[in-house]
Amino acid sequence: MSVASKLDPARIAAEIAPRLAEKAAETDRLGVFPEQSFQLLRDTGLMGILVPQEYGGFGVSMSEYSEIAQILAGSCLSTAMVWAMHSQQSAVVAHFGSEGLRRRVLPRVAAGTMFIASVTSEHQKGGHLFTALSALDQEEEHFVLDREAPTVTGGAQGDGYLISMRAGTDNPLSDVVLIFADREQLDIQQRSGWSSMGMKGTQTIGMSLKGVLPPDQLLQSEGGFTQMAVSTLVPIGHIAWSSCWLGAAKAAYRQLLDIFRNPATRKGYNLSSELFAERLSRIRLNLDTVSAYLARVVAEYDDMRARCSVESAEFHAAWFNIHINNLKVLASETLFTAVDQMVQLGGLRFGYAHNPAIPLERTFRDLRSARLMYGNDRLLVANGKLALTDREVRLT
Repeated sequence: MSVASKLDPARIAAEIAPRLAEKAAETDRLGVFPEQSFQLLRDTGLMGILVPQEYGGFGVSMSEYSEIAQILAGSCLSTAMVWAMHSQQSAVVAHFGSEGLRRRVLPRVAAGTMFIASVTSEHQKGGHLFTALSALDQEEEHFVLDREAPTVTGGAQGDGYLISMRAGTDNPLSDVVLIFADREQLDIQQRSGWSSMGMKGTQTIGMSLKGVLPPDQLLQSEGGFTQMAVSTLVPIGHIAWSSCWLGAAKAAYRQLLDIFRNPATRKGYNLSSELFAERLSRIRLNLDTVSAYLARVVAEYDDMRARCSVESAEFHAAWFNIHINNLKVLASETLFTAVDQMVQLGGLRFGYAHNPAIPLERTFRDLRSARLMYGNDRLLVANGKLALTDREVRLT
C-alpha cells in the first residue's frame, strides 16, 4: 500500500484550503498562474488523487474526488479547475495507457512532478471533442506530432500533455486518437496569452506543439476514442467541473450568510423582511438542486465503475450520457444564477463591488465561464437525440 493511501486526502485539502484562499485574490488581480497554490497540490500528493494506489496515488472514488474538488474550489476556483482537469487526464492515462506509459508517468503524477495538461481544442472546430483536424503522421516506428491549439489550460506549466489527434491524414475527422507527450519530447511555442473576464489563474493559452513520439504513448481502447470518452474523459470532466463550480458558489453563499449574521456588517439589510427571506431561500434551493443532482450522478458513475470494465458497453447507455450531460448544463446555468442572486442580495457593497470580505464579484466573473466550457447548446442537442433512444425514460 502506498504512502498516499494511508492519508486522508479530504483532510489534506481542508488543511491547505486557507492557503489557497490567501493567494486567490492576488492570482485574479495579476492574472497569473497560481504557482504557490499549485505547488501545495504537488507537495501534498493531491496531484495523484485519481492515480491508482499501485502507482503511488490515492485512487479515490468519484464521490471523494467531488468532495475534494468542492473544498479546493471554495478557496480558489482557478487552482481547483486546473487540478481537476489534470486529474481527469491522469485517470485517462491510468485506464488506457500502455503498461510502459503508466509506469513512466503515473508515479511522477503521484509524486507531484507531472502535471498533465489537456490539448483538445483546434482553431476550426473549437472544443468539439469527437472530431480532430490535425493528423498524426507515422514515420517508421514513431509518431510525428504537429499540433496547434488555441486553448490549453495551464499550458505553459504542463510537464506533459494528453493530445487529441486525427488517426492519420487519410482518416475521417471522427477517427480521433489520444497520445501522451512529455514536455521534454516537444518543441513548444506559446501562440497567445490569456486575458479573460474571470478564471484568470487558469492561464488558458494558445500553443504550438511539435515532436516525435514512441508508439507506446498512443492510448488504446477496444472501442477507440469514443469508449475512452464515454467511460472516463466526459464523465470525470463533467463531474469535476460541476464539483468545482458548486464548491465556489457554496463558499460564496457561506460567506454571505456570515455577513448577514454579523451585527457589524448586516446594517442596511432588513433580515425580518419576507422578501429578503424568499430571495435567500431561492439561492439555497439552487445550490441544493445542483448538489443533489451531482451526488446522484456521482453515485451512478461510481456504481458503474465498480461493476463494469472501462471497455463496457454500458457506458454508452442513453440514460447515462443524458445524466452526465445534464449535470454539466444544470450546474453551469443554475450555479451562475445562484451567484447572480447573491450579488443582487448583497448589493453594491458586498455583492457588486470588490470587497476583501467576500469575493462575490470574482466568483460571478469566474462562474460566467461555466456555460462556455464545452457549450451547453451542443450538449442539449446531443441529449435531445439521445432522448429518442431512451425508451425507459430513466431519470436520476
